[in-house]
Amino acid sequence: MPPRKPSVSRRAVVGGMLAAPMLNTGASAQAPLSVTWGEDDATPRTYDPRVTSSRHEYQVIAQMFDTLIASDGSNKLFPGLATAWEAAPDGKSVTLKLRTDVGFHDGTPFDAEAVKFTFDTIADPKTASEGAVTQLGPYDGCKVIDSHTIRVDYKQPFGAAVASFAEGTLAPVSPSAVKRMGNQDFARAPVGAGPFKFVSWEQGRQVTLERFDKYNWAPGYNANKGPSSVQRIVNRFIPDASTRVAALEAGEIDISDVTPILDMKRLKDTKGYATMIGNAAGIPFGLELNGSRGIFADVRVRRALHMAIDRKALCENIFFGLIEPTYGALSAGTPGYWAGCEDMYKYDPKGAAALLEQAGWKMGPDGVRVKDGQRLSAFYGAPPPLEPDTAVEIQAVAKRVGFDLKVETITFAKNQQLVFDNAFDILPVRWIQADPMCLENLFSSANIPAPGKYRYNWMQLNDPKLDALFAEGRAVTDPAKRNAVYADAQKIIMDSALWLSVHNQVQTVAHRAEKKGYHFARASWVALFYDVTKA
Repeated sequence: MPPRKPSVSRRAVVGGMLAAPMLNTGASAQAPLSVTWGEDDATPRTYDPRVTSSRHEYQVIAQMFDTLIASDGSNKLFPGLATAWEAAPDGKSVTLKLRTDVGFHDGTPFDAEAVKFTFDTIADPKTASEGAVTQLGPYDGCKVIDSHTIRVDYKQPFGAAVASFAEGTLAPVSPSAVKRMGNQDFARAPVGAGPFKFVSWEQGRQVTLERFDKYNWAPGYNANKGPSSVQRIVNRFIPDASTRVAALEAGEIDISDVTPILDMKRLKDTKGYATMIGNAAGIPFGLELNGSRGIFADVRVRRALHMAIDRKALCENIFFGLIEPTYGALSAGTPGYWAGCEDMYKYDPKGAAALLEQAGWKMGPDGVRVKDGQRLSAFYGAPPPLEPDTAVEIQAVAKRVGFDLKVETITFAKNQQLVFDNAFDILPVRWIQADPMCLENLFSSANIPAPGKYRYNWMQLNDPKLDALFAEGRAVTDPAKRNAVYADAQKIIMDSALWLSVHNQVQTVAHRAEKKGYHFARASWVALFYDVTKA
């Protein structure tokens, strides 16, 4: 298929569909510098960092909240709101020295009491934290040593403690604002200590932020040091990908979230545009195979599916080589990645066929294998954000060795129903986080879904040895030993063949070249605008 070129009529339709006021990208040099982001989700629920588990919501949060320890797209750690930190030898506490020149957007001073308030409220079940409470680990309270020194205590050694302070979900919030507004209202008008402050949220339409003029504490890896050159940020909700791209080309937005690969390829070579691809840290895009029912209850069948898929060819066919294949439970850029996974399930259709024969599945006349009158058939539910195109490609290559994968595009609500009813065979998933502790979300037995509890171990992996390694990985503080523990965990996960890794989870961003200085935050998904200037 040739690269898609938007027609005049397509642009006209976009202009009619997007009701928000358009930015004049041809404005004079004296006009305030602004950035309009085209967001692929239109249904955010909260902009409270203590609560969210959504990268869509964090795209806005990251502009407003600074973290205790700073981290850029390389996942390296830098001083942030904390100038220094020291982990106790026993791994049960971390002491942080805080900056003395920081204030929240509402004028509340940033100090140790603000950090303690943030962490205590995250731990409080009333806050209903989704992501931060996991990052907080085995939290046992804070000791305020002085106004700008705090010790964070843990009930047991916590090896991920220091890195956790670089996660945006643990960003300090203004205690005054939370107490004044309450959690629900704070979620709709948040107050942080980052370079931009909240202005308005128009439901289903956009969120507007403005520059925080007193900001003067940017992490050292930034090009800028004082208030941002950007005076206004608009986060426009445009869930349809083609509409986002058309809005970009019409000058209605400056930068586009999750840009389709065809458009990335085209815009990369088009004057006036630039592209950036973030290889997200964490668990790559892959498939959970339900080992509790159906054909995937047999490990030989699971391994055969792994071996039937040429992931490199798949990435070339669908993504023109712009996205790399993956082979394990973590992406290669994630701390603790175990490279041994790359040798486990190499493309081998003859080997896959032999495994299926060994398991009793004989090739039928229509190219689908049969055993005891049952077809080698499986249901593959594909929510639209998780690549129905990839599902169709996998369906085609799996057919060559005798699988009959029934691909169906489903809603998130349908996904939840399938999980709770245990009525699926294959579901895609990803998890963005720059620490191997993220493995627990998909592979710990504690995260097997239960009635009323939506968890992500849909494959029903329940291995006591693996759970013990997760507990050990949380507690080990020595980086080399910690990596060794998580390497053992990844070996167990991949040996089970319940997880079929496919490709790097990437953030494909295209932007108009008249502005520069965009870069990715930690884990390489969220785009930051603090350093943006006119080109």
